[in-house]
Amino acid sequence: MRFFLEEAAGVGDVVSLSTADSYHLGKVLRKKPGCQLEVVSANRVFAAELLSAGSEQEPAQARLLQELAAYSEAPLQLFLLQGLAKGERMEIVLQKAVELGAACILPVACQRSVVRLAGEKAAAKQQRWQKIADAAAKQCGRSKLVPVAPVQGLAEALASLPAGCRVLMPWEEADGRQVGSSLRQALAAEEPPPAVALVIGPEGGLTEEEARLAEGCGATLVTLGRRILRTETAAIAAMSIIMYVWGDLSGEGPNG
Repeated sequence: MRFFLEEAAGVGDVVSLSTADSYHLGKVLRKKPGCQLEVVSANRVFAAELLSAGSEQEPAQARLLQELAAYSEAPLQLFLLQGLAKGERMEIVLQKAVELGAACILPVACQRSVVRLAGEKAAAKQQRWQKIADAAAKQCGRSKLVPVAPVQGLAEALASLPAGCRVLMPWEEADGRQVGSSLRQALAAEEPPPAVALVIGPEGGLTEEEARLAEGCGATLVTLGRRILRTETAAIAAMSIIMYVWGDLSGEGPNG
């Protein structure tokens, strides 16, 4: 498991871990001084030795021993625009998106979203989701924490994407012939882009208005097949396919 620092540090430095990480080390993992850790600082990964396990009053401390090669980030920047889903479904998507290599997760309030969030409730949810994403990044060995953006509308989320980002929107009304294309066709149509955004609808799916809005922003409508997938299944399946073809999930890099 990796632990992330807020400040930049280098080999030989003695660093303090966060209160949450100190608690996890001492109370949950029951690690003792002398054990080996991996610590990430400014996207650099270090082998470290635990000097003190910490307490409720004092943070755990570790010495950075050696910089390690960091291969855990995909060459493809993948932005997941996830329609708000209920409870556990949203949390599953967040966790699996981080494991699959997402660069950023943008929760989107869609027209058919059952969940409605605003104000303090939305801010509290974002904080909880960020904790879930951080825990997933530590568990799966990422060298970067994955930001979870504030809840926003589809138009706002699309406008926030970097220039040149390829946008793919699975839509249940797409058939791969008269409407949209298959995901396989979309991925084979061009060289791997530096960034791609995947738009996934909520439990009730995406409306035609939302599909046309995305198309107007340059998105390609795609089909994931004839079966109707749950929102969390669609997100995980589509991300896996994209990361296999354009990312690093094949273990061979984007160009084989």
